[in-house]
Amino acid sequence: MALALPISALPARSEPKANPVAGVSVNSKSNSDSLVPEATVVAVSPTYPWNGVTVSKAGRIFVSMPRATSDSTTPSVGEILSDGSIRAYPGGRWNNYKFGGAGDDQFVGINSVVSDASDQLWVVDPAGIGGKPILGKAKLVQIDLASNKIVRVYRLGSDVLPLGGFINDVRVGGGYAYLPDSSLGALIVINLRTGVARRVLADDPRLRSNRRLKLTVNGVPYLNSHGQLPNGNMSVNPVELSVDGKYFYFQPSGGPVLMRIRTTLLNDFNASDATLSKAIEPLGPGPFNAGMSMASDGSIYFSDIELGGIKRRFPDGRFETVSKGPASILVWPDASRIGPDGYLYFPSSQINRFPGNSRSGKSELKFPFHLFKVKINPN
Repeated sequence: MALALPISALPARSEPKANPVAGVSVNSKSNSDSLVPEATVVAVSPTYPWNGVTVSKAGRIFVSMPRATSDSTTPSVGEILSDGSIRAYPGGRWNNYKFGGAGDDQFVGINSVVSDASDQLWVVDPAGIGGKPILGKAKLVQIDLASNKIVRVYRLGSDVLPLGGFINDVRVGGGYAYLPDSSLGALIVINLRTGVARRVLADDPRLRSNRRLKLTVNGVPYLNSHGQLPNGNMSVNPVELSVDGKYFYFQPSGGPVLMRIRTTLLNDFNASDATLSKAIEPLGPGPFNAGMSMASDGSIYFSDIELGGIKRRFPDGRFETVSKGPASILVWPDASRIGPDGYLYFPSSQINRFPGNSRSGKSELKFPFHLFKVKINPN
């Protein structure tokens, strides 16, 4: 993996400056055969991979940078500044983990960043090294964006996240956090007031990866060096909350079905798994995707991996293509968020090019990594 510079070699507050490549056009057409909006490259990362983005109420952009190997360096959480440079956030000890350390007050190997309506940044740290989690080190970190200070760390023990479990993303609402275990296939619910967490739906096969699916990435079959569908984080992965907070949406990365469940049931720690399973509502096809964001009108924007772009699902179940490509730099669109400017932000994460997922069994990553945005019309 081409990780060129250790953190100690970086400027104190930023990664080497990257000049954003503006005006990259996406000239594909939507399902209605009308022109789709242009997708613009917002920023690039010449040194580190990234797999997720979030945009705060004030328009601050944060990215998640997973740790690829035990000896690789990464700031883990980066804030993209107005000049295109990337600053380690919140800075100091949190961004300087070295393998073998305790990591209790550091980002070990993160996978997602999400900001909420209260201007809190939530960092999902499965303690993953190359996608393999360190047992007992997973945590959810809350940061106040006004003060740039850590508010609370929610630690997940092996009773909630057993060996092999991998928390992938998070949504927060109504005093609760909802996280998918994208390796073993389950949901984790945290009461943010008490800090108590519980694991649910671990025995429901609808949350687990369907190994029989035939999936492609930019038109190429998604197979590893053994000619098999890579498993990795293929179980329940993309998640979202409805705008009113009443429903939690989820599906395995490869689908094939999008589902939802009422949050009141998830928040009831006395509700049995049998009760929860019966309450799951299937909503029809869900594309092979790595992230979804819901707009104010109830439309869901999927980071469609097979398409290499963004698809919109209308509340009535219809789909349209919002953007596509360019295939040379948009590979595996990942966790997205809608910014206050009315744009959908999403990264190209190249997950299929990592050693365990690539057809060669070796790293096929191509730097720099790109972050895109596309104007959406929720009406």
